[in-house]
Amino acid sequence: MEHDISDSELIRLYLARDNTAVELTMKKYGSRLLHFALGFLGDERDAEECVNDAYLKAWDSIPPHEPADLYAYLARICRFTAYDMIEKRNTVKRGAMVVELTHEMEECIPDTSSNTDLPSAELTSLLNDYLGTLKRDDRSVFIRRYWFGESVSDIAGRFGFSESKVKTSLHRTRKKLKKYLIKRGVYL
Repeated sequence: MEHDISDSELIRLYLARDNTAVELTMKKYGSRLLHFALGFLGDERDAEECVNDAYLKAWDSIPPHEPADLYAYLARICRFTAYDMIEKRNTVKRGAMVVELTHEMEECIPDTSSNTDLPSAELTSLLNDYLGTLKRDDRSVFIRRYWFGESVSDIAGRFGFSESKVKTSLHRTRKKLKKYLIKRGVYL
């Protein structure tokens, strides 16, 4: 019977700051929202947390908002909450990836922040010139790794290479880059 409550009645409860509004909303839309969040997050605990956050955010935002379609309103909140959770996950992963990529590139590119003799614009120009000398596959692999920050396994899958081939290509390309920069008067 409680599932039959209309959105307008639920909104009226939210506007009256009646605590049963959230409870009735959970009964009416809980499983749909959980399934919706699970589609984004892939983890049941994260999806449950996302849905609970959506209920809290709905409680905090009604009033002043008075949505005509409560499920759509909750789903929108849930989607943005899921995106935030995904972004936080990826930030942690990206931080580890940046450290890994930095270590890889330290062997061939100087730190322009401490080297005032080489402006970063000049280094960028030299890198672009160097990339123009590479074979298409080597250039693409290098750019996917160091510009887009893709993992070796993702690059291997994208190009149909083995991970070993990607690692070897990257290593050789970095060694050639180091030689290229030294020839042009850039030292580590």
